[in-house]
Amino acid sequence: MSTTTENLQRSDSDLPYSEKFDAPDAEVVFQSSDRILFRIHKMNLATCTEGFSPPEHSTFDEIVPLPESSSTLELLFQFIYPRPQPELGTIDFETLALLAEAAEKYRVFPAINLCTIYMILGLREHLEDHVEEIFVHALRHAVHKLVARAAPLLLDRPLEKFLLILPVCFVIPWRSRIEIHVPMFVLYL
Repeated sequence: MSTTTENLQRSDSDLPYSEKFDAPDAEVVFQSSDRILFRIHKMNLATCTEGFSPPEHSTFDEIVPLPESSSTLELLFQFIYPRPQPELGTIDFETLALLAEAAEKYRVFPAINLCTIYMILGLREHLEDHVEEIFVHALRHAVHKLVARAAPLLLDRPLEKFLLILPVCFVIPWRSRIEIHVPMFVLYL
């Protein structure tokens, strides 16, 4: 992980701890952008993620700051413990999008899969207003199934609208979208 570590004595910290993630035997402490602390077990990070690499000999004396909010981290960390997963069907799109980005960033595999499923289901049911954001997320993280579901919903939209949000490497394939079939577009990923 490319974040810096702050040295901070636990007794000196008057920051609140997450109610769900405050295990006394956890080896790593993360701090959210809104200054909530999360005690997390290294073993869970190692087995369920690829993107979290806490300091090798970290203790409660070190706090690793993360740029995500406590609400996003609260959802994300639920995926690295053997407990029921959060019900993503009840959260708003903005929360789902933040969770999906954090899951991809830290490679929390169970969360990545579930976020993708809910985005696909949402495209069918109620997320048409967010199809552009879903499409860009899918392109950025090479989520082929999501690209294939979202792209047909966007074919009639003008290119000018996408120039500001589309990753540069996809502008030419998108410009040629009239001549190519959507599954062919997925090959550019």
